[in-house]
Amino acid sequence: MCHYLKRIACLCIVTSCLPAFSQPSSSLVIIIDDLGNNLSLGQRAINLPGALTYGILPSTPQAENLAAAVLKSGNDKEVIIHMPMESVYSQVDKTNAISANKKKFSAPNKTQTLASHQKQKIFVKNLHTALQQFPSARGLNNHQGSHLTALIDQMNWLMGELKETDLYFIDSKTTGNSVARKAAATHGIPYLVRDVFLDHDPSPEAIDRQYRRALKIAYKKGYAVIIAHPNRSTLDYLEQQIPLLAEKNVVIVSGSEAIRQQRQEIIERTKETLLSNAERQADPGPLGIH
Repeated sequence: MCHYLKRIACLCIVTSCLPAFSQPSSSLVIIIDDLGNNLSLGQRAINLPGALTYGILPSTPQAENLAAAVLKSGNDKEVIIHMPMESVYSQVDKTNAISANKKKFSAPNKTQTLASHQKQKIFVKNLHTALQQFPSARGLNNHQGSHLTALIDQMNWLMGELKETDLYFIDSKTTGNSVARKAAATHGIPYLVRDVFLDHDPSPEAIDRQYRRALKIAYKKGYAVIIAHPNRSTLDYLEQQIPLLAEKNVVIVSGSEAIRQQRQEIIERTKETLLSNAERQADPGPLGIH
């Protein structure tokens, strides 16, 4: 009994230290990926209302300018590093060349893609080269990576390095074989996973279908994570739809805020469980011979 009460007291203290927030019924995490090459489209994405999250590719021409613009914009917007990772469509040899027999691996110029052929020392060096470009970043997600995110050793290397930072990880989920969640849990890395790609098909009709799908997911589980891109059709759509979210009782939250809300929900559920267990232990049950 005392053990349970002590744990409840500790959880109450932790909860009281968390900032209060008014949480609507549902939240959307909207990530605009692939920023860094086009300044005008990137700035248009940053001008979208709400606490959006922006995935910027390292070593791209406008990466620094757009990261600064996100910070300047305020409104709880945040930057994450959109880290290039090896895809199943790429065949990267020891010199980081691309096989002519495979689909071109679309890593940005000068960016050292995280790849399966790399020794851990080189892998970590390439990661830190990207991290150093974005001192304001709050998290990291994968650009492509359908091959690399399925490899447990490389995901453990990644999460082991992120453990030395304050960054979270968002799995773009470019493969159903991803082991990123397992590696993140092993190393205690805050983790989210993509629910919907908004504009894999950039037609307005397809974007609308995916957006409505994301809303259904958010209503069902409390939040949904959308990944979109700075295409004109996507920006046209979001400029129209984001202002309508309030009447749908939905709010946009950053990756950091979604993770904070998850943590608070876990604490609340744990408190409820401990209180229930404490009540059962405190109740001696019916008197009599058993």
